[in-house]
Amino acid sequence: MAKIQGLLELIRPLNCVMAAFAVFIGYVVSAGAFASFSQQLAFAMIAAFLICGAGQAINDYFDRHIDRKKNSKKPIPSGAVKAETALLFSMALFLFGNVFAYFVNGTALAISLAFTLLLVFYSAFLGKAKFLGNWVVAAGTAFTLVFGATISGEYFTVLFLAASALLANAAREIMKDMEDSYFDKGFKNSLPMILEHGQLVALVAALHIIAIAFAFVPLALGFFGNVQFVFFVLIGNALFFYSIYTLDRKDYPLAQRLSKAGMLLCLIGFLLGVV
Repeated sequence: MAKIQGLLELIRPLNCVMAAFAVFIGYVVSAGAFASFSQQLAFAMIAAFLICGAGQAINDYFDRHIDRKKNSKKPIPSGAVKAETALLFSMALFLFGNVFAYFVNGTALAISLAFTLLLVFYSAFLGKAKFLGNWVVAAGTAFTLVFGATISGEYFTVLFLAASALLANAAREIMKDMEDSYFDKGFKNSLPMILEHGQLVALVAALHIIAIAFAFVPLALGFFGNVQFVFFVLIGNALFFYSIYTLDRKDYPLAQRLSKAGMLLCLIGFLLGVV
């Protein structure tokens, strides 16, 4: 039982649920309405859940030496899950995730295979270049929306929303690096080791501002959006800006929580934008 709990902790279930939710949103936005819960949609959501979990697990496998210093309560350094078990578990999740993607369609399979390779390559070889890995992680999150759109084959609106998600997630990854900079020294190269605090805050703010602009492009063009969309996205954006304020005050955990809450509200706004 303890081992099962350790494996669940390894994949960060909440992150995986959010990935599956984003796939659902990508499908609804691309289709312009939610008609029925099809087998394709279910398989796409399961695939995203599994591949997200696999990416979390394999990253913990390659980061296990850092985690002994940074967070010894994580499954591998705490001994709840053996390193070899975590690696095999992640490989199994990647395999089954791609099998489910195969039964969605060819485009979905191509995306899932591409991100499987990217996540493995990032964890195994780009771990030290964390400033590059940030974009791999952010792209993986953003492409869940595109992954959902493969079911309908309509990408115009979703690509703008995915670009917004990409930049917002890249900003949050920088926030995480600022919090982890002490523990990363000697193991990884991240932006906080290159830029000063003020420059990092300005970069996070710039990424959020551009993300907001991308989110409102479909609305400005008259292709997508309504009052509900504007309401939720504006609240999400307010949380983004408050997260920047707390980031400037070096309250990194709160800044991250605010940013994540802002992303969730924006996703809800994307979904309600088609109602």
